[in-house]
Amino acid sequence: MTPASSSLPASAPEPALWLSRYGDELFRFARHRVASATAAEELVQDTFVSALGFLATFRQEASERTWLFMILRRRLVDYYRQQARSPLVPLPGAGDEAGHGSHFKIDAHVHWRAGQEPREWAPADTELERQELAQQLLCCQDQLPPQQQAVFNLRYVQEVSSEEICKDLSLSPSNYWVIIHRARLQLRRCLEKHWFLGA
Repeated sequence: MTPASSSLPASAPEPALWLSRYGDELFRFARHRVASATAAEELVQDTFVSALGFLATFRQEASERTWLFMILRRRLVDYYRQQARSPLVPLPGAGDEAGHGSHFKIDAHVHWRAGQEPREWAPADTELERQELAQQLLCCQDQLPPQQQAVFNLRYVQEVSSEEICKDLSLSPSNYWVIIHRARLQLRRCLEKHWFLGA
């Protein structure tokens, strides 16, 4: 979701104050959507550089903060496009839409192979547990191959439709399905190993 717009009226941009005013917030927004802190820092830096380039076109129809977040979101889409050009890396045991892995389909129903069906997860009940789970999920996302991470983040973090993702990243629907399927399986395995079974 896009961060809430500032309630302050739009005013002339002050580039000298961007880092101190918005740097941490932009970094947190980017960090939850990319593979590493370094990538997030570079995206924020790119956002400031792009904003300087577009400074003459800023019409103050939105707040300075909202405008910077709009630029960051565009930089994120560019980042995902670049990541999505990575080759599709096979995930051992993940299988494909033909059913050559941990599960297979018959008449649109999923059937898990014996011993490979998902385990039931205990809920994260307390606020601390939910925060720890969110942090572990972020760590697991960081371990996804670049292409899977890009598509997963676009779909479930940026909430872009599958049709738009296929169009923006030049993916076929079947290729998109395989990428999402493998990302989900890898995230599930990672969370089971490092959070649910460990807990």
